[in-house]
Amino acid sequence: MNSHDVNSDLQEIWDTLLLIDKALAKKNATVFENLLSADFVGTIPTGDYFNKQEYIQHHCNNNFGVTSIIEDDINEDSIRFYNDTAVVNRRAHTHFKLPGGNIIEYDVQRIEVLVKINYQWVVVSGQGTQVMPMVQPE
Repeated sequence: MNSHDVNSDLQEIWDTLLLIDKALAKKNATVFENLLSADFVGTIPTGDYFNKQEYIQHHCNNNFGVTSIIEDDINEDSIRFYNDTAVVNRRAHTHFKLPGGNIIEYDVQRIEVLVKINYQWVVVSGQGTQVMPMVQPE
């Protein structure tokens, strides 16, 4: 890849991830259908993992789930390329609605793998880990 391609791909990947983040908050199944690969596997902070259809069903539930995600900018994330594959490590601040209606906030460290298929970046796998403050011994 030349530098123009890398810069273009960086922006396309960032835009793809932002669209998915917005789809999480808006419960938009169409965006997931378009931007997740057919063989997608995703893992949520509880450790549960889902195929594409299960992931969409889980994240489009109106009774609970992500209500907003606040991202750093692209320069704060790590995006590495391996030909037409990109591995993204990023952190996001998440607002999450519990089944009882309460909203909690926490940071999530994300790793996502994207592949360029037919000139479009799609997510083939993703995992989120809730960031917990480390308790320091006294």
